[in-house]
Amino acid sequence: MRKVIALAVGALLLVSTMAGCTTTDPSKDGVVTLTFWTHVDNVWNAEHDKLIAEFEAANEGIKIKRESFPYDDFEAKAITSLSTKSGGADIYQIWGGWGVDFSSSGAFAPVPEDFIAHILADSYEPVLGSFEYEGKYYGIPLEFNIEYGGMLVDIPMFTEREITYPQTWDEMIDIARKYSKSSGATFEVRGFDFPAWDALTYTWLSMILSSGGQYMDGDQFNFSTPIGIETMQKLVDYVKIDQMTNTDGITNAEEEEPYQRFYHGGTTLMVPRGPWVVPEGPAEYDLTYGVDYEYVAMPFYGSQKIFAAETGWGLAVNAASKNADAAWKFIEFWSEAERMLEFNIAAGMIPATKTIAHDPALLEAMPYLAPLVEILDGGRYIGYFNTDDLKEAVCDMFVDLVNSNITVAAAIADLDARLNG
Repeated sequence: MRKVIALAVGALLLVSTMAGCTTTDPSKDGVVTLTFWTHVDNVWNAEHDKLIAEFEAANEGIKIKRESFPYDDFEAKAITSLSTKSGGADIYQIWGGWGVDFSSSGAFAPVPEDFIAHILADSYEPVLGSFEYEGKYYGIPLEFNIEYGGMLVDIPMFTEREITYPQTWDEMIDIARKYSKSSGATFEVRGFDFPAWDALTYTWLSMILSSGGQYMDGDQFNFSTPIGIETMQKLVDYVKIDQMTNTDGITNAEEEEPYQRFYHGGTTLMVPRGPWVVPEGPAEYDLTYGVDYEYVAMPFYGSQKIFAAETGWGLAVNAASKNADAAWKFIEFWSEAERMLEFNIAAGMIPATKTIAHDPALLEAMPYLAPLVEILDGGRYIGYFNTDDLKEAVCDMFVDLVNSNITVAAAIADLDARLNG
């Protein structure tokens, strides 16, 4: 469900295929037909169709035409239409990170002031960050995208070793140190398998923030602080000295991510990951939640329960749409609490608004979200930049640190220079 934004290499090849697309005009019989673009996802698409049917029944004269594409095609088509400001859809279900590129470009229509005021009053900080530009907002969040605060634990492995789940960072690290087992590059048991695209970056950012530090100085990156250096040194030592795991989760991620390795069972005690991976246990690996594995709170490094989060999935309206008012009417309909809660539960998402996130029905449907709902107020917007660039740079640096004799201070100085460049 989580798709990172790739560079749109080759996207412009689709311009010719989209040249005939235009945002819609009312038809001769007075019916407005809006096009809605999203990617193919059986669960999401079924919910889309249910929402569309309810909206059309309540709004005579407006029709919604859903068009769903395989993710890579959807991404390329959407980026092409938004980059060229030609064709495309009236309404997009987009990854929030696109807001950094397109909210400032004039590709999206601004959210009506009354509507955004209502959303702002009830939303968590990170969920709107990428949609804001110069005091206006250009999208509405569908979720609180979180990649810190929870981890997968192997129940049989904890039971066999007669250990309880850690309540503090030190307890977590002590368990990982004691029970990790390897011979050379071969691991029999990985205690704490954190090196991965999202997990490494978000773990490091939370270690800094929860200790009272920062990694931005105005609009510049500044990881070269005592806290930044200290926390990265800890993470490097966990791999290089304590041998809790290795860097396979970064260097061989296309073959197998740490959470996928975890689901094979019996080889990993703890894996930090976002909650979206939890349903994959039964669906993809025939595991039973509560018997084979659980999703539990991941302790914080520092004394404050603070973590970074980026803007996740949301909805936006094409600035070129001839029916923007009708498009926003559909989005407002979707955003009503009862419908948004139903969509979040079906899609396995944490709601973007405080009211919905604390609705008892959410935890009744997804009880494993409990440790995350408790910490959502500690979420801080990661920053107005391309988060993929950050993750790539951090992962590259980490692999170099584990496999060379470069000092952490020198590596972080190079990281700041690369990011600020």
